[in-house]
Amino acid sequence: FFVHCGTNHTLNMSAAKRLSTIESSLRGTGEDIVIVSGCRTAIARAGRGGFKDTGPVDLLATVLKEVLARVSFPANKVDDIVVGNVLLPGAGALQARMAMLLAGIPEESSIYTINRQCSSGLQAIATVAGALVSGQITVGIAAGVESMTNGKMGDNGPISQSVFSHEKAKQCTLPMGITSENVASRYGIGRPEQDQFALASYQKALAAVQAGKFTAEIVPVVTVVKDKDGSAKAVTIATDEGPRPTTLESLTKLKP
Repeated sequence: FFVHCGTNHTLNMSAAKRLSTIESSLRGTGEDIVIVSGCRTAIARAGRGGFKDTGPVDLLATVLKEVLARVSFPANKVDDIVVGNVLLPGAGALQARMAMLLAGIPEESSIYTINRQCSSGLQAIATVAGALVSGQITVGIAAGVESMTNGKMGDNGPISQSVFSHEKAKQCTLPMGITSENVASRYGIGRPEQDQFALASYQKALAAVQAGKFTAEIVPVVTVVKDKDGSAKAVTIATDEGPRPTTLESLTKLKP
């Protein structure tokens, strides 16, 4: 999370004073925006991984609590929280508020969510940084949460028929799989090159896991996993499940 290392706090100012402070901040005051803590859960496989029976509220609450605990920062000093999300209804605004309260952050702190597709988490960071620079807040948390298992992939909601008579608007309905094929075709990136790149990526990720490169940033999550009969067992998820040994031969057999 972020801290503004200045002295101004606009929340207790008059509207005129707040505007003056924001304008001054935008002109540049020499004060720094500092990231003082950061952490994440492990990334599990969708549908069958260690988090398949764990909801996004519990995942987000775990991280919000830990990011403060790592630097012994008082929860009641957090001004605002921004959470990026794509698949939950309303970008997960309800779930984010629940997670904040479960993490011990008081109701006086504010929280909202944003959806900028795959850049939602990055946009959360930019939004909090902007609020700090403008003097709207002095302490903020930028976060992101997603549960591919619980989300509804491909559900775009109601779409007007008028969209299909406008070529550019209609293109918004294309799934990412098709758009990636279009990019590969445009820039002449063939299947062999993609398989080679994927293999190298897997190898680097696996080497990083084995070397403990991600250990410090991952918060172990104690949760339960249910088998096909509904029986639950307690597990601790502390390692990314994606990186695993593979071969070029195996990758080439995957369906396009």
